[in-house]
Amino acid sequence: MRIRHRRFLAAAAAVTLASGLAVTAAPAAFAAPGSVTVAQGAQSAPATVTFGGLPGTVKAGSAPVEFTATLKNAADHPLDVLSSTFVIGDTGTGTKQGQFKLEYQLPGATQWQDAKANTANTGGLWEVAPPAAPHLAPGAELVYRLRLTVTAEAPAGRVTPGFNTNVSDPGLPPEQRVSQAMSGYPDLVITPAVAPTTPAPTPAATAGVRIDGAPAVFTAGGEPKPFKLVFTNSSGKDLRVIPAVVFQVETELPFETVTFEFQGPGGKWLPGGPGGNSEHPGWLYMDLRSGDKNSDVITLAKGESRTIDVRLSFTKDAQARTGSLVALAGTLPGSGESAAEASSPKAGFTVEAAGGSTATPSPTPSATTVPTVPQPSTAPVVPVAETTAAAPSPAAVGSQVVAAAAPAVPDTRLASTGGGSGAEPMAITGAVAIALGIGTVVVARRRNAAQGRAGR
Repeated sequence: MRIRHRRFLAAAAAVTLASGLAVTAAPAAFAAPGSVTVAQGAQSAPATVTFGGLPGTVKAGSAPVEFTATLKNAADHPLDVLSSTFVIGDTGTGTKQGQFKLEYQLPGATQWQDAKANTANTGGLWEVAPPAAPHLAPGAELVYRLRLTVTAEAPAGRVTPGFNTNVSDPGLPPEQRVSQAMSGYPDLVITPAVAPTTPAPTPAATAGVRIDGAPAVFTAGGEPKPFKLVFTNSSGKDLRVIPAVVFQVETELPFETVTFEFQGPGGKWLPGGPGGNSEHPGWLYMDLRSGDKNSDVITLAKGESRTIDVRLSFTKDAQARTGSLVALAGTLPGSGESAAEASSPKAGFTVEAAGGSTATPSPTPSATTVPTVPQPSTAPVVPVAETTAAAPSPAAVGSQVVAAAAPAVPDTRLASTGGGSGAEPMAITGAVAIALGIGTVVVARRRNAAQGRAGR
């Protein structure tokens, strides 16, 4: 996805934080449309949000489209409904707030109201007033009727709408009461008011990716523990894949406290390169790079499965914490394609301090500003997180199109232990990267390039 796309979604979270509600973004929550929740800290949101009747396409300049967002109390006790927002995530098409209009009817009401807009550079964010009766009984539902108008000036392309509601659980301690129920972020394709003269590029196919054997517990200062990254190409065509690993944690994880290595050509163990993401300063991104300019790209033949051995340890001064690992596979586009990205399921881990203490959940960062990602003036940027509409999808996932065609890449193969094509691919759409904020291979490369130059 484009960096501005992720910044917009981070800004949406900032609006919620500014209202006094602490919300934690969770990238994996955007892997599919439907009932998805994101909770504060380690708590699970006790409510769900689902869309109903949302069309797959809408023509710019056409009549408004109507659909619903249903909030359900999945707990066995009452909840309080605090506030709701409707989001249009831009995936790189350049849509703007003024090209949409959102109206809504509160549950039980019959009159349409204009939603209050919060301006942003791309996409859109609207606040929906809380219902007159904010208490939601166990198993009860609130149905919001929504009406979206897309103006004739809106550019053609794919956007990702979502509906988020903050709820409070009065049975929990004050610091744990507030959580956020989030809809999935399905694709909504805007067709042009006038037919385009040239077709839009199609998203590249993606490779499946998973983590095998990830240890659940690490001891600060302990020996490295091995596990595997498995990439499977079931797309029916050869792919060029950029592998990376994301450490998803709630407070900053210093790179100096992490030793992440992978087995490169010839069986040599090589260090992973650090990356970063402006919207998630607590997360740490690791490239798998072996030293030459094309080394972070692996060629994956159709039907091929590639296993990369990795190992991980934490220095003795690493803090006790909990988090999760996610493997990423960004596919470089071919002719007439845009880049795409897939992510693995999350693998949770705990770091125990050298003295044996275990991690406790970290507080959600309170900062509402988004730091700027360093932008190197050279080196082409690989766009990541443009995906097919057929694969439903944050954060977190479109990205900027490469300014010049990528050079031919030799078959750079990282050390492999095993093969076959039995693993199923797990493609995710740009909406995962949206929230997820995990369409981050591009960001990692930009940050890595800047840090690499500074450290030499």
